[in-house]
Amino acid sequence: MVAALSLLLTSNLATAKPRHCRKDCKQDIGHCRALVPTNADCAGTKAERRACRTMHAAQGRACHGLVKLCKQTNPNGSGMCLLPSTTTTVVTTTSTSTTTTSTTILGCGMFVTAWGTYGTGVGQFNYPFGVAVDLNGNVFVTDALNHRIQKFTNDGTFVRAWGGMGSDSGQFMLPYFLAVDRTGNVFVGDTGNYRIQKFDNDGTFLTAWGTKGAATGNFLYPAGIATDSSGNVFVADPTDARVQMFDNDGTYLVTLSSEGTGPFYEPYGLAVDGEGSVFVADSLASHIFKFSNTGSLLTQWGSESTLPGNFVNPEGLSVDAEGNLFVVDAGNNRIEKFDNDGMFVSVWGSLGSAPGQFRGAMDVAVDADSNVFVADELNDRIQKFACP
Repeated sequence: MVAALSLLLTSNLATAKPRHCRKDCKQDIGHCRALVPTNADCAGTKAERRACRTMHAAQGRACHGLVKLCKQTNPNGSGMCLLPSTTTTVVTTTSTSTTTTSTTILGCGMFVTAWGTYGTGVGQFNYPFGVAVDLNGNVFVTDALNHRIQKFTNDGTFVRAWGGMGSDSGQFMLPYFLAVDRTGNVFVGDTGNYRIQKFDNDGTFLTAWGTKGAATGNFLYPAGIATDSSGNVFVADPTDARVQMFDNDGTYLVTLSSEGTGPFYEPYGLAVDGEGSVFVADSLASHIFKFSNTGSLLTQWGSESTLPGNFVNPEGLSVDAEGNLFVVDAGNNRIEKFDNDGMFVSVWGSLGSAPGQFRGAMDVAVDADSNVFVADELNDRIQKFACP
């Protein structure tokens, strides 16, 4: 006789039993909202109270997003409502054995493959930090402590590598984040040399810009990089609390925000959608900002928490072809997916070294087929997931 037991594994959320989805969706909203602080808990200055209320509203939207997706997944109420948890562990026991499997819900985050081990050889990594994908599906990785860039096919087959430790053109000192534009050019944040380097798709050096400093066009810590459809390049500088915009060859255009005159504390990850909207992950504030292509703040969400839709030190960002945003929630060892307006969609991952688990995940990239690549830094590997 086979018995199956479904357990909901959550962090700060109380364990809940599976229920028929449409029947009890209102109960799910109530359960989720009960864990969200009320606006009465907001204190401080007027600006601080406003920010507090904004974050509470974002948490409320996350609750609604969970229930909405549950309804879409189970339109006839035939499925089981597993909200607001993110992972289901099914333990199946027979007379001879016990099998435990873990899966994520809502279809996103299905493990496909992984590659890489610790080392200096081709296809090996020492601190894989950034990951990016070009329009042909090639995957580029910053191998930070090996001071090089590695290029792979979509399934992880090694193509080529370039770099080496140094400060000459084409050399690196701790390359962290990187981005690929629509024409295949590769932009690398050469963090230890306080500059951005531009290469063609095969690693031929093209140009570089930036030196150490707080003046426009320079950097104190070049971190997240993103490009828009026009080829403009955005660079986050967490030490200087700003995001700078350059043209494709490195000419400074504008600063999105800076400490004392804008909302950032420690901007790390960047992504730009097809409409030119810019997403910024403020790691220290555990917050996501969305700006228009003219620099106007459109929306923001998130606070430091393990609740769905929140973060502990968000790092890398990526946007898919439909405008959905993927966030590396580094402190929670997971990937979160949101729609273009910040509505929570799904989440997967936990601490560990098994497939689908992470240790120090830092960056994420999504290809044209909605495959998601994660730089699993301390496991010295790249993981690939499907997100239909």
